[in-house]
Amino acid sequence: MTQYSSRVTAALSAVDEDTYTLNPDGSLVTQTTARPLIASTLDGLNVQPGAKVLEIGTGSGYSSALLSELVGPSGTVVTVDVVPDLIERARTLHAQAGRTNVILVAADGHHGAPDHAPFDRVVAWTTPETIPHAWVEQSRPSCLVVAPVELAGLVKSHAVVTAEVTGDQNLTGRALAPGGYVEMHGADLDQWTVPPRGVDALVHDGQGAAWWIASSWAKKHPAEAGKLLTGLVDEQPQTVRVFEDGEDPTAFRAWMYATHPDELATLGGPMGFGVGAADSAGVFVFRPFGPDALSNGAMTTETVARGWVETWRSAGRPGWASVRPVLLRESTGWRVRAEENQPVRS
Repeated sequence: MTQYSSRVTAALSAVDEDTYTLNPDGSLVTQTTARPLIASTLDGLNVQPGAKVLEIGTGSGYSSALLSELVGPSGTVVTVDVVPDLIERARTLHAQAGRTNVILVAADGHHGAPDHAPFDRVVAWTTPETIPHAWVEQSRPSCLVVAPVELAGLVKSHAVVTAEVTGDQNLTGRALAPGGYVEMHGADLDQWTVPPRGVDALVHDGQGAAWWIASSWAKKHPAEAGKLLTGLVDEQPQTVRVFEDGEDPTAFRAWMYATHPDELATLGGPMGFGVGAADSAGVFVFRPFGPDALSNGAMTTETVARGWVETWRSAGRPGWASVRPVLLRESTGWRVRAEENQPVRS
């Protein structure tokens, strides 16, 4: 059983999860994050009593209830969601539970909550393309920002970064961990199968199911990418075994993001999504969970992708502990990339 800090464990005990995450008919609220992911994220956030926390992505309201417990009566949680109905639902639940230290804002989370700044902690449950400047500008020095990011400049190339705000309103990376959430968007989504941004080609099969791809190659050659997707509709990719027993596919993904970010592609369809290699002839993408990949049998992409796996094995199967975040300041915010840790020289 996973062990959390005593304060997070106490918060988990104090909040009834079902009250927040279940609809009246017993179904799960769509915008719900799994309890272990929330708990581990809050552990890393290290929220102290009296803190003011900015939360991006209210969702079911469960995470802001936990944050309410962590900041205590002298602290404040400001939670922002783009969906007004979710804000009103969470407002009602918090009021029923007597949680008076939660401020709820219906707005685009990219802009933070300037009327309630400055913040001691920022946490997001939705993936921005870059970490917005607003989050940093509204933070105190030494504020921790924990957010999902895109490591390869591609949708679904997800990880969770922990970064620290410096005294000059800069941002420095501290750690990377596996994990990811739906892409940030400026309006309520009416579907969850196609990312709201970042897709370079999209087709639908006869049943209306969407197939999509994103990569630097597809961006340059959208017509060829569309033909590839049409071929996948006609002859769907097969599941093939890639990793051996005892190997950690999530560790490989960390290494892949750090060593081959510009060569990667993401593919999505009725069978889910994967990150790997793609060209005009085919795809070979590693599924986000388990030891398998999806392939249409093209030798070019399979040779490339399996070559990455062999190189990873030869390097000793490095994982998340072997990569670090590199933050690049841009006009829209901080872009995050993974980089292999450099060996310490004696």
